[in-house]
Amino acid sequence: MALFDDVFNKASIYEMLFFNVKTVLIHPTLNDLEANNKPLFERWKYLSKEKYADADITQATYEKNAPYYAEFSKIVAITYATLYSESGSLKRYFKKIVNVDEFIVIEQFFDVLHQLSSDGVKSQPQYFPMLCGHNIISSDIPILIKRFLVYKDKFDSNKKIPLILKRSLSAKPWESGIIDVVNVWKFNGYDNMPLMLIADYLGLKKTIDLLPLDELSKYYWDNINDKPEETLEYISLQSATQTNLVIQLMNELRQL
Repeated sequence: MALFDDVFNKASIYEMLFFNVKTVLIHPTLNDLEANNKPLFERWKYLSKEKYADADITQATYEKNAPYYAEFSKIVAITYATLYSESGSLKRYFKKIVNVDEFIVIEQFFDVLHQLSSDGVKSQPQYFPMLCGHNIISSDIPILIKRFLVYKDKFDSNKKIPLILKRSLSAKPWESGIIDVVNVWKFNGYDNMPLMLIADYLGLKKTIDLLPLDELSKYYWDNINDKPEETLEYISLQSATQTNLVIQLMNELRQL
């Protein structure tokens, strides 16, 4: 019930932090994976055989499925946005973070989350912005935490997992402050609908179609060496488009 109390509340949208995380494979080929991380290569061989029935351990199976594991992926882009009202119109503060260096991307976004966590504690101990996005419970939040673990020694000793993320893991589901539109669009049903299907169904505005993670990863590795700026811009546009579609969807629902 609490989820839809926030979804259908016209004012709640101004208390949300919309965000999206885009990832690609850390190592584009099985040869690269084997050369750079033998234990993970051996683990992929096991997964490939047992889960994907790929006895030959093919590159195609790796490219198609490994991008959906945080353990084989790196964060390339994050977009986030907050909303405010100006003269009765909905306005957006939109920010993109994109870099080939994953640590930079995580560090900059965690700085934002730490600031929000700090502001929340100072103003109202129990208040933080609600986190909103598509598939953030199953994908974005776990990826952020898992990839942070890789770099935790590079962060300042006082910078750990932001409280706003810790709360999302430790609070009761109805108190977690997370609005995942995967769950919203179910309307207590069962099917998980792709965001592109929701967008086309409602006629939401978009600049480009969203690519599945495996296609996005392939695009990145096919182009990053020859066209780095163009490639990063495209990845960030994918992320921004997803964030923008979620904002539009939540704006539609809050008016019901």
